[in-house]
Amino acid sequence: MLCESIPGIEWFANNNPYTESHMLFHYIILPDVKEETMTVKVWVGKYCYEKSIDEIVDERTFPLTKSGLAEAVEYIRDEDYKL
Repeated sequence: MLCESIPGIEWFANNNPYTESHMLFHYIILPDVKEETMTVKVWVGKYCYEKSIDEIVDERTFPLTKSGLAEAVEYIRDEDYKL
């Protein structure tokens, strides 16, 4: 299932990004420690984030907290279901 191996909030609090895919559905979580947020970007395709900037279909920003991470996971799973 998507997001089963997502790291804990400590990973993101250290400004580490995380990406995962399920078939052609991809997402990346980009933390911003200074702003205390993390942005989730979603795209459909066969290439990595760096080669798919123009393919991003949606993005949302969440607080850099445990509850924010839980909201981000829910959002990612909902987007995977839609696409």
